[in-house]
Amino acid sequence: MTSVILDSGPIIGRTHDVPDSASVFYFGDVPYAQARRFGLPDRVEPWSATRDCTRPGPLPPQRTEGLELVPGMTVGETDEQCLTAEVWTPSTSGTRPILVWIPGGSFRVGGAALATYDGRRLAADGDMVVVGLNYRLGLLGFLNAPGVPSNLGLRDVLAALDWIRANAEAFGGDPQRIVLLGESAGAGAIYHLLTRPDLAAAGAIVFSGSPTMTQTSATAAHVAETVLRLAGVASAAGLAETSVETLLDIQAIAVNDLARTVGMMPFHPWVDGDVVPGSPLAAAAADRLAAIPLVIATTADEMELFRPMVPVLPRPHAVSLLGVKAAALGVDAAGVERGLGACDDDLVTAIADIDLQLPALLIAESHARRGLPVWRASFTWQSAAYRACHALDLPFHFGTFDVDEWSAFAALTSAFAALTVDDGSEREGVSRRQVAEKLSGQMRASWGAFARTGVPACEPIGDWPAFDGGSSVVELGEVVGVVRDAGFGRLRSWR
Repeated sequence: MTSVILDSGPIIGRTHDVPDSASVFYFGDVPYAQARRFGLPDRVEPWSATRDCTRPGPLPPQRTEGLELVPGMTVGETDEQCLTAEVWTPSTSGTRPILVWIPGGSFRVGGAALATYDGRRLAADGDMVVVGLNYRLGLLGFLNAPGVPSNLGLRDVLAALDWIRANAEAFGGDPQRIVLLGESAGAGAIYHLLTRPDLAAAGAIVFSGSPTMTQTSATAAHVAETVLRLAGVASAAGLAETSVETLLDIQAIAVNDLARTVGMMPFHPWVDGDVVPGSPLAAAAADRLAAIPLVIATTADEMELFRPMVPVLPRPHAVSLLGVKAAALGVDAAGVERGLGACDDDLVTAIADIDLQLPALLIAESHARRGLPVWRASFTWQSAAYRACHALDLPFHFGTFDVDEWSAFAALTSAFAALTVDDGSEREGVSRRQVAEKLSGQMRASWGAFARTGVPACEPIGDWPAFDGGSSVVELGEVVGVVRDAGFGRLRSWR
């Protein structure tokens, strides 16, 4: 057990053992803010008695049906009072860099206390403080209705960053070395926060995030109107006494109702002129993203996880669908024809290009134009069924392969027939688990170096070479190294 004193009061945590490393201290369910329903995040009411923070806290209210596509997403307790953090630190003294984990989940599911996101190995291996954040999801976090402050889920993250800066030293952290790490919707949250030139962070790692799904104020208002209509109330005030379970029922119906007009993620950051002054893509095109170092990564086969959900369309219909999505990227009709052809007319690959791969390249190019530090990475590890799919990287950041069915999903139970190793030779029968553990360690080393120095680094590369507008990318897979991006030529076809 160990205790620290925060600006809101004393808390007690416990020791977590770490395989092959020193132990770390863990503090769970630590409140960073408090808020009433549809209210701004406010400072936590101080306490005097020591608060027990030895166990994980509840997750934000959510329904996971239909979104449990990968292992490790099993949700236990949830609570509307969910503005809490999970913290791992090697020591409560000193000034270590702080890595802030913003979890994904389509802005509707997920949370920091999921077992997949256990940050003990990240903290121990990188000698840094790891902080996982909960923030409001779904209609509770992103409802654009009169009387509701805009983008509450993002305001929660900003409030958490203020809290981390104020309490960094209590956890042995450096308030000037706060680096963000997010995946999927978590990375999307970071992209939208990057539209704020005043974002106070020492860097950010965005993994499989889409900066293309920014809603306009009008679209977000249409979503809110649908919610209010389904709830049978005239304003958000009419939802004040509605149970959370009923709100989640309404949210689920709204998602289905809005699928054709808004898409499958209707609760999403939107341009409010305040928290989100403009879309990430527009800010990138105008070279106005926050001037902080960026690591931008995608998986090689992002949309393979969703292939069963993507309809097979005649080519003219596919071109029409892609044209709507591509317009935000400045891709014209001829570009859509070229890009789809470069994808061998595979709609799944084309959607991945438009939603994730090409936007990531555009963001990187914007930073490189300004002479700002930016690195590109491609995660190429192959899963058992979905190739290098979206979210497969999750246990590699944390070294949590033994959670739920991750070992089987990531195909770690077999051996390679032959594997080319770092010295260029081939070895037979190498355990996939052994190689995955090595890759996981290389990724954790890279994020630790980035948090400490502002430059990602790992063996056998050393310091990662910065992106300069060319085709080079850092491959994170069976072998780690600097390679020519296999999809670079295809992405150029769209343009």
